[in-house]
Amino acid sequence: GRNVVGFIDNKAPYTVIIGAHYDHLGYGEHGSLHSGDRAIHNGADDNASGVTGLLFLAETLSKSRYKKNNYLLVAFSGEELGLLGSKYFLENAPVPTDKINYMINMDMIGRLRAESKLAVSGVGTSPVFEKVMDGIKYPDLDIKRELSGAGPSDHMTFYQSGIPVLAFFTGQHEDYHKPSDDAHLINYTGMKHVAQYIYNI
Repeated sequence: GRNVVGFIDNKAPYTVIIGAHYDHLGYGEHGSLHSGDRAIHNGADDNASGVTGLLFLAETLSKSRYKKNNYLLVAFSGEELGLLGSKYFLENAPVPTDKINYMINMDMIGRLRAESKLAVSGVGTSPVFEKVMDGIKYPDLDIKRELSGAGPSDHMTFYQSGIPVLAFFTGQHEDYHKPSDDAHLINYTGMKHVAQYIYNI
């Protein structure tokens, strides 16, 4: 696999990493929870939804007035096999790691339910995250804050290296790691709310 990287260079001293993993399970030889016949696992929520958020932020930030950071946008590979892409990225970072301001990760942001709960983990990894989130009123989402930055996705690599992280997740569901995780089940309006909220942060 390969990581796919884009860079918005604002000539700023610090860089924000925005990531999502684009690999999934293929025919399900590794990690599948499917018990039936061999079938393609499209991974519409896990994690095409995160990559969609990544592309939205790439487009929006490239036109944005926010120039105080550079933005390094990374579609990670190898997440499902053990965060391989994010580990490789950090070991071979194209910017000095002490110049990484923070990392945002989107993994499964496509299944926002009727109660509109969005889990945001890593809120305690920077002393400013809670204050920033307190200042953003977004009535379309019910934000569940988690202080720890630990979790089974690419932000964990950055968290373990002492880099502040925020990870976004709309919740587990019965189609996780199964062929039934498909596009018709995505809440597209909800996904847009999540991506816009991340942009506001």
